[in-house]
Amino acid sequence: MLGNALFDDTEVQDDAELCRLCREGDQSAFALLASRYYLLLKKSAAKYSESADDSEDLFQEGLIALHDAAMTYRQDAGAAFYTYAGVCIRNRMISALRHQRTVRNRSIAAGSIDEADGVPSSPESDPLNAVIMSEELRSFYEFLRNRLSSSEGRVLDLYLEGLSYDEIAERLGTTRKSCDNAMQRVRKKLRGLKR
Repeated sequence: MLGNALFDDTEVQDDAELCRLCREGDQSAFALLASRYYLLLKKSAAKYSESADDSEDLFQEGLIALHDAAMTYRQDAGAAFYTYAGVCIRNRMISALRHQRTVRNRSIAAGSIDEADGVPSSPESDPLNAVIMSEELRSFYEFLRNRLSSSEGRVLDLYLEGLSYDEIAERLGTTRKSCDNAMQRVRKKLRGLKR
């Protein structure tokens, strides 16, 4: 729906002006902004998704991120809205994936306990689904590994497991600042990923 030509764009407004109108509560301004960024949202969702359902969920997360970006964008900060929105969308999608991974890992662990107790397991713990998800995640991680140093990769792995910077630093025998710096470099590389 957002990808269709629903709006009369005869009075073309730039993104910064649409953001200002969004902050003033103009819903049609956000609808126009969303139609302009529809392809970016779809491509980003497809890039990070593991299935069609994931793609739709990530698209929704991206739409929320676009709205948040419109509400918080400051033109005087020096970045174009396209750049700012792209970073917000990618960060929100990656955060959603990290959350899904944590939930999935807990489900799989709970399924193993249930099976040990003779309780039927949930569909998420089906071995075939687990292998497929594992393979898709492995492909994504391989893609990342080619771009990350070994220390960045170790920090990212532990961060995705839900550990805090302090816990990561303790586990790796380094400082919190070193972990923070590594994650900043990871984020910068993730922002630089182009499809």
